[in-house]
Amino acid sequence: MGQPRAVGSADGPPTRLPLVLTALWATAVGLELAYVLVLGPGPPPLGPLARAFQLALAAFQLLNLLGNVGLFLCSDPSIRGVMLAGRGLGRGWAYCYQCQSQVPPRSGHCSACRVCILRRDHHCRLLGRCVGFHNYRPFLCLLLHGAGALLHVSVLLGPALAALLRAHPPLHTAALLLLPWLMLLTGRVSLAQFALAFVTDTCVAGALFCGAGLLFHGMLLLRGQTTWEWARGQHAYDLGPCHNLQAALGPRWVLVWLWPFLASPLPGDGITFQTTADVGVVAS
Repeated sequence: MGQPRAVGSADGPPTRLPLVLTALWATAVGLELAYVLVLGPGPPPLGPLARAFQLALAAFQLLNLLGNVGLFLCSDPSIRGVMLAGRGLGRGWAYCYQCQSQVPPRSGHCSACRVCILRRDHHCRLLGRCVGFHNYRPFLCLLLHGAGALLHVSVLLGPALAALLRAHPPLHTAALLLLPWLMLLTGRVSLAQFALAFVTDTCVAGALFCGAGLLFHGMLLLRGQTTWEWARGQHAYDLGPCHNLQAALGPRWVLVWLWPFLASPLPGDGITFQTTADVGVVAS
């Protein structure tokens, strides 16, 4: 067994292909929205107040998305550069043969990132990075604002898609919504019609996906669990909803959902965690 130490990035950084593909999809959504609003049917008819609200909401969502993506990607959740020596090995510590280091409780090795992650939850395939102690908050906020932004885009594209669907019989409409690629390859729709249907479909599906992920991780957040611990029925770190929220989001957990750069330092270090057994000992 090796000695605990500061771990470097011997295996090199993980691939950025998932992030590139996600960025290309987001660009396609933005271009389609711009085409529909500027060159196509235009935005839904709105009064001045409603239009101002739509613009303010879009700016708020865009700033939150970009800010949280930046924080998520810039926050390294791994043990790289973390000095683990002298932290007091105890219950829950393990040895990772890939990293050749002792790792603290709740850590786990990611084969995609090729390093152990502090309080590892899971590997996000869309952004190509693990979700762990240091980037869990921006990940949760991304789910919230991602669901809201995709739903907003779906609403803006809705009138144009509805006009397209009304111009065709029901069977054609169903095929366009469910199998847009097939309709394009068989020449039943134009490239512009396919793009409208495909982008709207993916936005609706993406909003449902982000919403379901937010509900699931909201449950884990209130229970003080990671996905790995939930799958194995472990509740050792559940200290109550309020304490769990502060442990994951910081003392200003109510406000961090509204702005990504709001200061709300995490109370822990990702290495040591208070357990329900510790609370029981203190209470007794």
